[in-house]
Amino acid sequence: MKRQEFINNPAMLLKEKESIENINEMAIKDIESFITQEEEKYHSQVRELVEDFLSYNKKIILLCGPTSAGKTTTSKIIMDRLKQFGYNSLSVSLDNFLVPLYERKVLKDGALDYDSFSTIDTELFNSFIKDLIRYKKAEMPIYNFVKNRPEDEKQKVEIEENTILIVEGLHALNPDLFNSKEIQNLAYKIYIAPNVDFYLSDKLVLNASTLRLMRRGLRDYYKRGATIEQTLKTWNHTVESENLYIKPYKTTVDYIINSTHKYELLLYAKYLKPLLVATEGNSQIYPLMKTLDACEQINKILVPEDSMLWEFLVK
Repeated sequence: MKRQEFINNPAMLLKEKESIENINEMAIKDIESFITQEEEKYHSQVRELVEDFLSYNKKIILLCGPTSAGKTTTSKIIMDRLKQFGYNSLSVSLDNFLVPLYERKVLKDGALDYDSFSTIDTELFNSFIKDLIRYKKAEMPIYNFVKNRPEDEKQKVEIEENTILIVEGLHALNPDLFNSKEIQNLAYKIYIAPNVDFYLSDKLVLNASTLRLMRRGLRDYYKRGATIEQTLKTWNHTVESENLYIKPYKTTVDYIINSTHKYELLLYAKYLKPLLVATEGNSQIYPLMKTLDACEQINKILVPEDSMLWEFLVK
């Protein structure tokens, strides 16, 4: 959705409503057509935003969204699309510009600060960006999440005149990220997140935020070695951080991507539900279980190779 569209019609920002009964009906009737339809909705947005970006004289794409919104895969698809138009691109993660854990402030509850804007070394980031723009080469830090500090060695990167920088991260939309107005004006801003609430018998049973929790539960378990309990334990804090550091800037962007794939619930009914069943005594799982119990199940073999959903599934 382009900026002009939601500025002219703010109602477009409201969440779409979808019934699980309808999803089940489409799955039974023709699951392959249903999947194709949902995949096309997502990919058509990426095609449109790239064309919109190219209509401006800009060199940077800022990609922001809450956890498990689909940022990583979307960044790759944007890069592939830019290549079709003859542009090179370089992905820059703000995670690589985090300050070491031992330098971060302690919060009121005694925990270390993992999410605020102060966790970004903006001076280092701006120096890196300026070197890339001026000299077409720079040294990019590499943050080690095991050691919780940057690696001693940096990655040397070079770009060409037609290279587009794609900056991805929690604070990518923060207006204080760039200390140069000139460079800030080169940026095209994108917000991505699911934007569909799901109903069962006309009752809201799964909102867009909880859909991301399902995605993250699968991703954390299969790709990051975390248990469902660990994901659930930190979820409320994660959502609080998103409300503080992402949502205030949502309507300042040039394009909003709805990353919902309505058929994904049918996958989670098959692959997430067994993990929830194994999680005993946690009241957070009961609403999720009730929703997934009402869904038909499909096999991940039906998911296209280029689907964003592989960010959360394992092949």
